[in-house]
Amino acid sequence: MQCYTTQRDPSAFPQPDEFNPARWLEPNVVTSEMKELFMPFSKGSRACLGKNLAMMELKLISAALLQSYETNLAPTATEDCMTMTDHFLVLPKGGKCELIFSPIAKQKISGILHEQSFA
Repeated sequence: MQCYTTQRDPSAFPQPDEFNPARWLEPNVVTSEMKELFMPFSKGSRACLGKNLAMMELKLISAALLQSYETNLAPTATEDCMTMTDHFLVLPKGGKCELIFSPIAKQKISGILHEQSFA
């Protein structure tokens, strides 16, 4: 399944060419059409066999990174180089997404963990 087209259907995704991860955060905003058309691992009998493993790895790595680092876009990550190109799998025009990872101080990390354990 070609994700580039299905995930840019304007009838299902408002402003489909805009990078907006927040569109998935509000449960009352996410429609059944959005869920149906979002298929990064394809669907059906030819779907990716490693989907479940890949999703778990992505969650664990993201959690570990965000727990230890603050993340910012590099100055070289311009709007032009981040424009999506038309491929079977979507890629930025510049071919990369440059991020700056700044370590969070140990005291700040332990304070966050301490607050979360009592929340």
